[in-house]
Amino acid sequence: MKKSIGRTIPSSDSLIIFDACVRTMNFTQAGHALGLTQSAISRQILDLEQFLNVSLFERSGRHLSLTSSGKAYWEKIVPLLDELEAVTVRTQMRHTLRHSLNLSVAGSFCNRWLIPNLPHFLKEHPGILVNVTSRVGPIDISRSEFNAAIINSPTRPPGASTMRLFSLRLCAFGAPALLPKSKKLNAAQIAALPLLHLKEMPDAWNEYLAAMGSRHAKVEAASYYSLLLLSCEAALAGLGIALLPPEFVVEDVKAGRLVQLSGTTIMTKFSYWLAWQSTEEDSQALAAFRTWLATRCGEAK
Repeated sequence: MKKSIGRTIPSSDSLIIFDACVRTMNFTQAGHALGLTQSAISRQILDLEQFLNVSLFERSGRHLSLTSSGKAYWEKIVPLLDELEAVTVRTQMRHTLRHSLNLSVAGSFCNRWLIPNLPHFLKEHPGILVNVTSRVGPIDISRSEFNAAIINSPTRPPGASTMRLFSLRLCAFGAPALLPKSKKLNAAQIAALPLLHLKEMPDAWNEYLAAMGSRHAKVEAASYYSLLLLSCEAALAGLGIALLPPEFVVEDVKAGRLVQLSGTTIMTKFSYWLAWQSTEEDSQALAAFRTWLATRCGEAK
């Protein structure tokens, strides 16, 4: 039988097989549980008995029972096997945790930017596991279970290390079926279309039309949406014209699902930030994610 190099102990395989035999009291059943034949199980037990120089089982036909030596030995090795397995799993988990990232992500950014772009990161870093939780509202990263968070905020998030990803700017987009044939529309033409409003930025359409040079265009009352994500989905469904971050609709514009109505862009007071706990400064996974975000968001600007 195989034994441990430099140690007077049997191989772990022999001990695992012995444990299975004790639990089933049947070599055939133990073999089924471990994917081995009955003869292989019998041979391993005989080798272990020869190594220990004791009989572990009493055999009476097909009936098995432990000898007193076998019972004493099994009771001693089972806790050792359990502890060895636990230590091994903990070590594996530490390796996994060093290469994993638990992220809280602002809801609209999560659906409209991160998830579509995340395959690029995973392709570049196949050994990193990214766990994503979509969130609406503020988060105190220092008191959370997350390694990092992507936050929509008008100011730098306090109490954490941060990196600004990009400022939130808005352009007018609509489904082709809602639009006249002319590619670019003036302020009056846009104001005459059904406009979708954002609850957090109720004056955004007035600001947008003013930026187009029309301070007197009448903005009709229309549907309000609480999230950029919802406003985007409403625009895709043809419910109206939405003010959206161009970074969120790149693929929709390429595919012709949305059309940008004019070249006008307005800046909001908000930005998207990556924030992380100071204890995560040495995280290889976070460092790789920060570098990728800086490059990817730079390309999106």
